[in-house]
Amino acid sequence: MNRSAFACCLLVLALTQVDSEEAQSLGIDFRFTKPLYNVSIPENSVAKTYAAPAPGEERIGIYVPQNSLADIRYKIVGGDRDKFFKAEDRLIGDFCFLFIRTRTGNNDVLNRERKDKYILEVRATATKRDGKHKITLETDTLIVVTVLDTNDLSPLFYPTEYNATVYEDTPIHQSVLKVVAEDADLGRNGEIYYSFADDTDQFAIHPMTGVISLTRPLRYNDGTYHELMVLGQDRGAISRPSTGTVSQAKVRIRVKKVNLYAPEIHVRRHTKIVENSNADIYAIVNVSDRDSGIHGEIKSLEIVTGDPDGHFRIRPTQQKGEFNIEVLKLLDRESTPQGYTLQLRAVDRGIPPRESYKSVPVHLADLNDNAPVFNKEIYEVKVPETAPVNTPLIRLKVTDADEGKNAQVFLEIVGGNEGDEFHINPETGMLYTAVPLDAEFKAFYSLTVSAIDQGNAGTRKQSSAKVKIYVVDTNDNDPIFDKPEMTVWVDENMPAGTSVTTVHAKDRDSGENAYISYLIANLVKVPFEVDHFSGVVKTTALLDYESMRREYVLRLRASDWGLPYRRQTEMQLTIKVKDVNDNRPQFEKVDCTGYIPRYVPFGTEIITLSAIDFDAGNIISYRIVSGNEDECFNIDATSGTLTVNCDLNDYAVNEREINVTATDGTHFADIVRVHFKLVNAKKNLGSSGGLLADETGAFECKDTGVARRLTEVLAAAENNNKPPAQEEFAMMPTRYGQNVHSPEFIDFPVEIKVNESVALGTTLVKLKARDRDLGYNGKLIFGISGGDDHSVFCLDMESGELKVIGYLDREREFEYFLNVTVYDLGKPQKSASRLLPITVLDVNDNAPKFEKSLASFRVTENALNGTIIFRANATDADSGDNAKVTYSLVTDTRDFSVDKITGALTVSSNLDRERQDLYELRIRATDGGGKGPDNPPLYSEALVRISIDDINDNAPKFSLPSYSVKIREDIPKGSVVAVVTASDPDLGPEGEVLYSLEDSDSDGTFKIDSLSGTIRTTKPLDFEERQVHSLIVFANDRGNPSLSSETSVTINVVDVNENVFAPVFTDFVLSGSVLENQHVGTVVMQVNATDHDPPGEDSRIEYSIRGGDGIGIFSIDNKGM
Repeated sequence: MNRSAFACCLLVLALTQVDSEEAQSLGIDFRFTKPLYNVSIPENSVAKTYAAPAPGEERIGIYVPQNSLADIRYKIVGGDRDKFFKAEDRLIGDFCFLFIRTRTGNNDVLNRERKDKYILEVRATATKRDGKHKITLETDTLIVVTVLDTNDLSPLFYPTEYNATVYEDTPIHQSVLKVVAEDADLGRNGEIYYSFADDTDQFAIHPMTGVISLTRPLRYNDGTYHELMVLGQDRGAISRPSTGTVSQAKVRIRVKKVNLYAPEIHVRRHTKIVENSNADIYAIVNVSDRDSGIHGEIKSLEIVTGDPDGHFRIRPTQQKGEFNIEVLKLLDRESTPQGYTLQLRAVDRGIPPRESYKSVPVHLADLNDNAPVFNKEIYEVKVPETAPVNTPLIRLKVTDADEGKNAQVFLEIVGGNEGDEFHINPETGMLYTAVPLDAEFKAFYSLTVSAIDQGNAGTRKQSSAKVKIYVVDTNDNDPIFDKPEMTVWVDENMPAGTSVTTVHAKDRDSGENAYISYLIANLVKVPFEVDHFSGVVKTTALLDYESMRREYVLRLRASDWGLPYRRQTEMQLTIKVKDVNDNRPQFEKVDCTGYIPRYVPFGTEIITLSAIDFDAGNIISYRIVSGNEDECFNIDATSGTLTVNCDLNDYAVNEREINVTATDGTHFADIVRVHFKLVNAKKNLGSSGGLLADETGAFECKDTGVARRLTEVLAAAENNNKPPAQEEFAMMPTRYGQNVHSPEFIDFPVEIKVNESVALGTTLVKLKARDRDLGYNGKLIFGISGGDDHSVFCLDMESGELKVIGYLDREREFEYFLNVTVYDLGKPQKSASRLLPITVLDVNDNAPKFEKSLASFRVTENALNGTIIFRANATDADSGDNAKVTYSLVTDTRDFSVDKITGALTVSSNLDRERQDLYELRIRATDGGGKGPDNPPLYSEALVRISIDDINDNAPKFSLPSYSVKIREDIPKGSVVAVVTASDPDLGPEGEVLYSLEDSDSDGTFKIDSLSGTIRTTKPLDFEERQVHSLIVFANDRGNPSLSSETSVTINVVDVNENVFAPVFTDFVLSGSVLENQHVGTVVMQVNATDHDPPGEDSRIEYSIRGGDGIGIFSIDNKGM
């Protein structure tokens, strides 16, 4: 609906007959009806254009009493320096109207833009005759003349050319620049509409602000330059095409290449790096950039992290975008066993530059560059020589910093084991005895143990350590006398304490086991003793050969100091008493007297003297000590027979006395006196030439009793030297006798069960055994002779306690059969063996293990409930309940579930990629072990990444369910009236939206950009013709089949007041007349007004009487009649 403009004029109707009584004589009140009036006049008005009073100010002037004043005149006395205006007066009735109009003859015109208001000071003058006198009256008022704007100016762009640089990635609907035009006119005449001279889908311009924005994405490759011609036209000109002009401005938009893409790093080739090798190039890296120009050039590729010590560098090759990762320094896998993760950063030359990163793992292949290392250079161990074969001595610990086979170490004895006395488990490093040891044979061993890794032939490395083994002596040897039997002689009559001999025994043992003490084991006391330490045998009494034993047999016992038992041995020492010449010969008879005939021949035996020597073996010789100076007699030195050695007749003497003695060579017997007389009587001689017995019987001797005493001595000697009885000797105790019995186990366990988690040093069982022998023959020791291939058990040789010395692992070995042996220490050694089963019980020490700890799968979002994605499979190396695996889903989600038993991962709800396109699910496998709070079940987890593949299941969705906009009817053609946006969360073409428009009235007033959803006008709007446009906008995706949605766009056309100009009467005051008594409808007069608006409703004039009609006598039609 148009706003109406109106104008007023004063109609003065003169009647031919006026009641004269109405005229009254008025008092003189000469003044304007108001001290200030407002009028207006269009700028550029021609001469004699009257200013129109403001609404409510129809009467501008002075009331004049009829016939009271004459010659009222108005004059502008101030405020019109440029002489634009003139004041006119017109007296109608009792009112003198004041009119302001433009002067004639002034070449200048009103210009609102220069001055839009004038305040005129108007003076009114009048004369009054008072008799002969003429009175002049004056009064002043102010007239405010407002110069009304007319569309006399066109919009002006400044500048007239615009340049803008827009990056190609500028989002659509974002402003790129603003054009500005100015129009000094007011109101609509000064309001500017902007539009493009030519249609374009790439840009849009706001019709009122001049802001140019993108409506389609820019592509540098599609065009680097856009030139637009922008029109600027004021609204007055649009309303009245005949007025005003259109201004133009040129807009140049340069599309600037944008660094859209970051560089892409591709590792084209890996080589396998062996540590310490001289490999120059590890990998070839290609870096590309999808941008063009400088944005697509690669500025640098560098290692930013992962190589703190600078082992690598990057160098470009001759090929564009190609780089080599080179090895600068020798790499050592052992210093970085986890390898390297090189973080590469590629930077392009774009502005601003873009960068991208890529991790390049560097796995170093192990080179066998490390020898095994013992935890000690020298090991020392002590072992009793009684240790059974296969006794564990020490575990040698060896490490190798390499990995794999290069770190797998086998041990062997390479030196000091010439007799194969020891062996070593090559895998566990446990050193064992291999043969019975003998400290007496060898008490110290220095073994060289070599550790060699299992690298490839030619690369194997080894190291060695010394193992000093001290064989500790145990009392396993009896003392041994130098001679098992010995005979010595001792002179009789030696004083007590005389050393007879020294016995010596040796003991091959050492220490106190080799200390020896001696004793005499005879039960019957003997006149000897032995020094306990030196072995010197001494007499304890004076020995007498003749009266005592002439031979003693001693049992000498040598005992060592060993524990728990002493070892002893005996020898036989025979001591023979040596007869010493301690007795003088004694004659049986002494003091002999007799006679001898003189005629006896030479050699006649006179008498035999017998001497006895108690010493044994002594030879007695006889001699004449006196009385035979003439050597007439001779005595046999051996027999003691005295014979004649001369002719007795030649001697005159009658008596002679010869003194004879006997000697044993040392001692002389007392002298025996033989006194005889020489007689002349003839005696018969025997055939031997000696005296006849009856003739010699003349010799009488005194008996000394020596023969009787000799008999007594001989009898005593015979008695004392009888063979000794057997019981006189102390026999060796039976416990040191022969090793008769073998050991035997008692209460031997049937089976031992042990948890694999048992602590080291735990005693599993104490084996018991017995031996009915005594001493060392019954002394028992224990050992494991087989079945311990992993070196995890040790049997204490003394106590029989079976202990755990290595970590058990049921998963490695669940059952052992130990061959345990008990030995005695007898000679020969005897033993007994039993097989001891040991069952290793499972402990829940192994968590379930997934075949894959990381897996990726894809599933479409329309997968049905129950669809199996995959089956998780985890195994547990334990046994029983500990190996029973159940599955659960750790991640909180309702979209997937996992079967507790089978591990099947299934879809459990409706998937929606648009809601979630990637799931990272943690599946837990839990075993059934862990009874009790201190031993919870073990579990492990696997990460499953599930990517949801898109299907075209979403129609485009508008941002609003409906759109409603208001636009002025006078906006230029091509203006953007609305932008609809729809989004489709699908991927790829299924998510690309195309827009289309259905105009329900099919008048083609609007069009829509299929890509951006921008709705533009295609022709001018007209509120009077159509106030509302209802559009249906469709959004279709590019799927096959395509999905779509629609929305309504209601465009309300806002009426624009095109009625710019008010009607203007041709005359401000008109006068007419009518006869009274005329019929109703009689034409009195016709008024005319004009309107400068364009033809149409805005210029159609309707007339009405606003006042002065009184009781409604007059009426006026639309023709002014």
